[in-house]
Amino acid sequence: MDSLFQEATAATRVESVAMSHVSLEVGHFSMDELANRPDAVRAQFERVAPLVHAFTEMARDEFAERAGGRSRVRVSTCFLIDDYFRGTTDPRAILPGFLRSAQESGIRVDYLGREAGCAVVPKKDSSGAPTKLAQIVADMVVAEPLEGYSGRRPPTTELGWLSNGRPSSDDELRDAMDLRDYVPPLELSRRNHSIYLDVEMWRRDRERDDPYWSCPFLASVWQLLRLGMVRFEGKRVAEPADYRDWATQEWAESWGVLPSIMQLHDAAPFAAFRSVSILPKRYLGIEHSVQQILDHLDIDAGVNEVYAQRAQENRIVATDHLSDRLSHFFLGAG
Repeated sequence: MDSLFQEATAATRVESVAMSHVSLEVGHFSMDELANRPDAVRAQFERVAPLVHAFTEMARDEFAERAGGRSRVRVSTCFLIDDYFRGTTDPRAILPGFLRSAQESGIRVDYLGREAGCAVVPKKDSSGAPTKLAQIVADMVVAEPLEGYSGRRPPTTELGWLSNGRPSSDDELRDAMDLRDYVPPLELSRRNHSIYLDVEMWRRDRERDDPYWSCPFLASVWQLLRLGMVRFEGKRVAEPADYRDWATQEWAESWGVLPSIMQLHDAAPFAAFRSVSILPKRYLGIEHSVQQILDHLDIDAGVNEVYAQRAQENRIVATDHLSDRLSHFFLGAG
């Protein structure tokens, strides 16, 4: 039975989630590659297959003692479909060939996620309502106070940008005759030198009721789901739907009616204590932004308590920062 955590100050019950030791993301493709470049998809899968095997074996070695043997280490694989920015494509024309390419390359995709499903979780039935998952995470963002803040920059909640420090003096409004020296940007948590980063998480558009979420922000939601660290009113969100008959599945003609996460095989749990992502090098900047966003989230105390309990049960060290639970391997040009 899943454990529950009840806060002392409220009646909110926080559901626990089953956890693997490692969630292994087995690559990423643009929608253009998925729709129009099957050879590129297969070539990347063939490059990634040995890495998936190697990281799986590394996970078994790392957690063997704590799990009571290598065979008891739980590793699940996942893949995120890029359907938020190009959701007009047809799943029926993409998913069968994509999953066959993975299988024929020696990669088993246990869980298939949708990027648009990280923005809004579709309702399960006609009586329910969609869950605005990205907005739930946006409400957790807490920006650092900026050094020398003048009040001219709107707050993060309004602006949609998250900075790790103070911008340069070029960003300040000045009179044309103001000849004060240029002041460079400054990272707040710098070590000797600064790496200044300002991430656009969302922007508001008059033509949209909801914010237009950025790729780094949706990737942050994806990582939160993989780490089992997001709830809505204490309940689990985007629970994997059973699609284990995918080989004979009649896929929907629209991405939006598919679940946020689909389970394609009998597998270890989707959420995990650690996540490993094998990605093309072009996603390095996005993942840098993800790390910054995750380290600026105020996670509900009940969720942290449930995670700590699960970690203790599995003899896992619970890290202070969410980003410390992430690892990446970036693929160079093939």
